[in-house]
Amino acid sequence: MFKKVIFTITIVLFSVHISAQKSINDYKYIIVPKQFKFSKSDDQYQLNSLVKFLFNKYGYEAYFIDDQLPDDLKKDRCLALTSDVSKDKSGMFKTKLEIILADCYNNVVMTSKIGESRLKQYDRAYSQALRDAFETFQDLEYSYEPNNVLTPNENNKIEISEQTKEAEARSEAKVELSDDVIEESTSTELNNDIYYAQSKKGGYQIVDSEPKVVMFLLATAASDVFIVKGKSAIVYKEDGFWYYSENNGELKETKSLNIKF
Repeated sequence: MFKKVIFTITIVLFSVHISAQKSINDYKYIIVPKQFKFSKSDDQYQLNSLVKFLFNKYGYEAYFIDDQLPDDLKKDRCLALTSDVSKDKSGMFKTKLEIILADCYNNVVMTSKIGESRLKQYDRAYSQALRDAFETFQDLEYSYEPNNVLTPNENNKIEISEQTKEAEARSEAKVELSDDVIEESTSTELNNDIYYAQSKKGGYQIVDSEPKVVMFLLATAASDVFIVKGKSAIVYKEDGFWYYSENNGELKETKSLNIKF
């Protein structure tokens, strides 16, 4: 019998309330992507490497997204700002670049001045404009202040609603695991280990290195968003990172996961 399951997922995760305006000093790390939005390839014109180099040179702690990250950053993605570079304001005769820093909720925390170059050779023009823009961060007296804690709003929630096309099809909407899955052995005690996703009917079975089943992810209509079977929780992907977020009546910190699909 034909059935259609519609998942409506409303995710309002951890809106940030801060007593004072957010500052770059609230963040411990800078994450640099391997490719900026306007680039055609990874580290084109070595801009990404230059951004990482300049941040580290002037007293920040910057990492590529695929570097070996510090343990506290693996546990809490919100300790870092993610950098981006925009060339939207460039014209015919000038290369103009702007450095943008955004938090883990994609809120822009800080932007640089517009760096400019009149050089015609692309690699030299981008490098010159980027160094010009970076003067904004070079001149800052940056100092990480760990006491500025980002506090999640207790009203935030994860609402998951399911509708079926026919009432009699409701029982059929359950995802049946294959016989080799022992549901009693599943556990969502997550740590920094590497987990492996095994494709199953209706989603993915997540196992550790033993291998022991850790959880089962139910596919949804949303890209890179899964419902954790048997939990009021989801697993989702953002900025190249996977996260586990649960709401069982008491808000918990979002955990980053290292999942290999």
